[in-house]
Amino acid sequence: MSYKNRLDLRRHLDYKLGMQLTQEAKTSLVREYTLCSSAIAFYKKSIKEFERKYRITTSAFLKRFEAGEIGDDADYFDWYAFARLLAQWQKTQSALRAAIR
Repeated sequence: MSYKNRLDLRRHLDYKLGMQLTQEAKTSLVREYTLCSSAIAFYKKSIKEFERKYRITTSAFLKRFEAGEIGDDADYFDWYAFARLLAQWQKTQSALRAAIR
């Protein structure tokens, strides 16, 4: 389920959880979900810029980077880190989504 804004998420929380959580806990979950969304958007945008700059997909880049077939350019280390961080943020967002259902 995708939430277009914080109000949609808050309404969903209110509906699904009723009075089980305090308002502070609901606010924290909304804040964390929003933080995850922002981080994911940042890393996706940054990764797309690397893909355009180097004309290679992230999947192909990761295979070559991990095999040691690509040089030591600082961009490559950033790209690698951004890809790994994106995966971690997506995993966190998925867990939050499951927790608020």
